[in-house]
Amino acid sequence: MPACKLCAAETAPFGEQLVLGRHRAAYRRCTACGYVFVENPHWLDEAYASSAIAALDTGIVHRNLWLADTVAALLALRFRGVGRCLDYGGGGGLFVRLLRDRGYDFRWQDRHCPNLFARGFEAGDDERFDLITCFEVVEHLVDPLVTFDALAARAPTLVFATELLPATANRPGEWHYYAPQTGQHVGFFTRASLEGVARRLGRHLASDGRRLHVIATRPIGDRLLRLLARKRWARRLARR
Repeated sequence: MPACKLCAAETAPFGEQLVLGRHRAAYRRCTACGYVFVENPHWLDEAYASSAIAALDTGIVHRNLWLADTVAALLALRFRGVGRCLDYGGGGGLFVRLLRDRGYDFRWQDRHCPNLFARGFEAGDDERFDLITCFEVVEHLVDPLVTFDALAARAPTLVFATELLPATANRPGEWHYYAPQTGQHVGFFTRASLEGVARRLGRHLASDGRRLHVIATRPIGDRLLRLLARKRWARRLARR
């Protein structure tokens, strides 16, 4: 029986569905922290063959505009004095371009996507930063702790986005975030599972309870993140 990839507790079958229209995916859920993962996602090379950014991700520009406002507000309200920042898994570089245009020293890194909008601002693997962002990445990871550990070694603060498993209608076939059409999403987090990651790293978790999360060396609280989840407030606070 596979153990949980986050806390090593026992797991139980959580359902099955077809991904990419032909591969049978078996999902397991941790009996302790609630993390859900795909057992043996052998189709990943096929899923990423054409592009790491799925054609079905039509909200990518809108999401980057909101995240740019959100991170600008966090930097202004909770992380003043932060210097160099990294967008890990930065896709085409749009987010980095938006933050650099606002005067923040952001760098780009992505092993799977070409840098279209932030050329000349690529980061090396061993560089350290004051803050790292990581948006719509962790749900793609087969071994997420490896990446969390690596990012924590490079910066004291991680700001990231991934949708949390809902309390109901959360099995394969019931929740859109499984994204079986793309075959790229293989790990699904709960708040409890992210709290476990933060404890492992010796840090504090803040979350809006749905999508936006921060793991940092000092507590920042959930209230601001819940406010920033509302795009109108993110835009307003980013411009203070």
